Amino acid sequence: MSGDDYGELLRVLSPVAAGFGLIVQVPFAALHESARKVLERLGGHLIEAMDTQAWPGSQIVGRTTVERFLFRLDSDSLEVLVSSASSLYDWVNPRLPEDLHFLRSDGSVVLGTVAQEDDAWLQLTPAEYERIAARIPRGVVLRPA
Repeated sequence: MSGDDYGELLRVLSPVAAGFGLIVQVPFAALHESARKVLERLGGHLIEAMDTQAWPGSQIVGRTTVERFLFRLDSDSLEVLVSSASSLYDWVNPRLPEDLHFLRSDGSVVLGTVAQEDDAWLQLTPAEYERIAARIPRGVVLRPA
């Protein structure tokens, strides 16, 4: 899924999510300029930055931590996400921050990705699914877990 489907999926999911996260696994100095610019553009939306060994879909065992950035999702931050990539799987270090994930206000996952493995999933309640299913882009195939 890429292009228009990517942007439309993020827009359809945005009313369900309150925030989103991104991961930086490489030293900040090793990030490509495009990744640093994305983080800079999102800076006013930053809720928290933390060192972690786990995030939706991933866990590091026996290695140092990575940095997880949590941001507030609103129309401005959404447009940064849409304009900075053309696919969910573009979110890979060092060119961009990694593993975009959307979160509800309680921290539970709406959208998770493991971009290096071309893996993405939605975790929707039945009510959320009913509200947005008809608006999901045609290029996105929904399958029960």
